[in-house]
Amino acid sequence: MMKRLAVNAVLVTSVLFLAGCGNQQGEGGTGGEKTITLGLSYDSLESAWLVMNHQAVIEAAEKRGAKVISVMAEGDAAKQNVQIENLLARQVDAIICFPKDSAAIVKSIKSCRAAGVPIVMINRPVSGDNLPDVQVIANNKAMGKKVLQAFADRARQDGKTYNVVLLIGNLSDENAALRKAGHHQAFADNPDVFKLLAEVPTEWNLDTALKGLQNALQANPDANLIVTPSDYLWPPIRSALEQQNRWAKIGDPRHFPVVSFDGDEVGMQYLKDGYNWGDAAQDALLEAQLAVDWAFKINDGQTPPQNIIYDEGQIVTLDNFAEEAPKVWSYSLLK
Repeated sequence: MMKRLAVNAVLVTSVLFLAGCGNQQGEGGTGGEKTITLGLSYDSLESAWLVMNHQAVIEAAEKRGAKVISVMAEGDAAKQNVQIENLLARQVDAIICFPKDSAAIVKSIKSCRAAGVPIVMINRPVSGDNLPDVQVIANNKAMGKKVLQAFADRARQDGKTYNVVLLIGNLSDENAALRKAGHHQAFADNPDVFKLLAEVPTEWNLDTALKGLQNALQANPDANLIVTPSDYLWPPIRSALEQQNRWAKIGDPRHFPVVSFDGDEVGMQYLKDGYNWGDAAQDALLEAQLAVDWAFKINDGQTPPQNIIYDEGQIVTLDNFAEEAPKVWSYSLLK
């Protein structure tokens, strides 16, 4: 717990510094912008990315004169819907939401529409007939494909092929589904490099991921690459590899390659240290700024050019680390 508090303190300090470096156009009550009350509904703060993003949203909104009412669903989709109903009852002017469940949150989208209150989805998308006013999300499918394409290009240069164990997030989360689709596209585009041996459902649960990965590695002794849809899953990956005496840096004969997604401080540190080969990094600060910006714009009567505003992220690899890593939100946390 103390370690998490220390990390969170560093994250908040980083947000405070970076928020002051952002785009100043149209910001703050000093510019005559209408003051609004912004409801902020998050599923949880279970990762460093979410901690950074959540605090960045608050900082960006308050900098523009908004009053922020923040609620946390603690992993409960039904609770999140009730909390959003309560935010509407408190007459918020707009809501920014990181949903627990991409399907369950449709109930809240309908409630917001009926109340005439804009709702902006951040990072975790919703599909179907009932969409929020705008969605600010990472381009998950494209990023999942790009990070594996970069790895495939390097593998081809080195004359290597890889037998893959693919970890999969909870598929009720659109992010997980899109990342899986991007990974599969990369496998299809590079059949000379990749052979998919096993898919391991994780449900975004560390214990489930560990048991599944242990079983997959035991059943597929010729596996030599793990692809993960989130840096959140590094603890079970490390544990499973340590059990097989395969947790070793690049260059060590025992090394077992991993390609990851998120750009959090764990995945980026392992990339810097030589355990991770590539990371598709979402931009926690950019997504926060875009979500707040559109909450204000829609409240002011503007219409977004499309329903989804993409964060294209950064693809950070062993080969471009010096150039790309400093652009990633977690870079200041690396040792």
